[in-house]
Amino acid sequence: MRHFRKIMVIIEPKQMRQVALERAMALAHTGKGTHEIIAVMPINETAGNITSVLSIQNEDERKDAAIKKGEKWLQAYLSIHAMGFDIKTEVIWSKSVGKDITRLAHQEGVDLLIKAHEVHGMLDSVLFTPLDWQLLRHAPVPVLVAKDHIWHPTGIIAVALNMSDPDDVVTRMSHIRLLREAQELSRMMHAEIHLLTAIPPLVPPASIDLPGFTPDLLGDAALKEGCKAVLSFAARHKIPAEYCHIREGQPDEVIPTLCAELNPTVLFIGTSARKGVAVALVGNICERVTDNLDCDVAVITPKAVIERMPVSSEFISDNMA
Repeated sequence: MRHFRKIMVIIEPKQMRQVALERAMALAHTGKGTHEIIAVMPINETAGNITSVLSIQNEDERKDAAIKKGEKWLQAYLSIHAMGFDIKTEVIWSKSVGKDITRLAHQEGVDLLIKAHEVHGMLDSVLFTPLDWQLLRHAPVPVLVAKDHIWHPTGIIAVALNMSDPDDVVTRMSHIRLLREAQELSRMMHAEIHLLTAIPPLVPPASIDLPGFTPDLLGDAALKEGCKAVLSFAARHKIPAEYCHIREGQPDEVIPTLCAELNPTVLFIGTSARKGVAVALVGNICERVTDNLDCDVAVITPKAVIERMPVSSEFISDNMA
C-alpha cells in the first residue's frame, strides 16, 4: 500500500454488496492525496456458452449486449453506493478472467488490487482455480482479499514472517516489502504492527542414534534460531519485542490461531505462488491461511517483490544483513 494512487477493485456481478469496493473507498478516505479507484467487472465468456447454443445472436452481438448490460448495472450501483467518489469503470469480456485482470492491472499501473474473499471447497484447487487464488498467485501488485467484517480505523496490523530459510534472498526481500506496506498502512490508520511467525517442528531421521541425542534437542535449537531471527528483524526495524509472536507449529495452523487472539484489521503475508500439480497435492499456505481468517489479508507475490524492489548487492547488504 506504499504510495498507492491507483486501486483496482474487482466487482462481483449481480452482488448487491461489494465488499471490495467498500474497502477501497475506506482506504481512499483514510489516506491523503488523490486516489483513483478503478472498478472492474469481469464477465466470463464461458459462462454463456450453454445458453448461447439456443440464441440466434452471434458471438460479437452477445459480447456487446453483455458488456452494455454490465456497464449499465455498474453505473447504477455506483451512483447509489459510491456517492462522492469519482470511480473509473471497466467491464471486460474474458475467457481467462485472472490473466486479463492481471494484464489490465499492469497496463493501468495500479498499486493495489482488491478482491472480495470467496468461499472455497476442498476440490477447488483440483477441478478449477477460483479467481481470488489466481490473483494471489500471479498478480504483479499486492492483492488485498477483503473479508466481510468491520474495518477498524485503528487497531493491529499483523505481518507473517517465514523464517524457514533465512538465507533465501527472495524471502528476505519479501519480508522487507511486507513490512514497508504494513508501515504505510499503519501510518494511515495509526495502528500497531505485530510480527507473527510459525516455527515448524523438526522431525529428525529415524536413523540418528548418537549417545546423549534426543529429538527434543534438535527441535529446541530450531525454535531458538527462529526466535533469534525474528527478534533480530524486529530490532532492525524498531518493532518492540513484545509485538513479536512466535510459536512452534505449521503456519496454516499457527497464523490463524494468533490472528484469532490478536484480532488484527489486516494480515500481511507473502506467497510462494506454487503452481501446477504441486498446488493440487500440497496447496499454497497463503491460500489456506486466507480461508481460515476473519480479517482482511494483504498478499504479496514473488513477482510483485522482484518487479518493485531493487536487487543490487548494496541494497541487500544494507537492508537485509
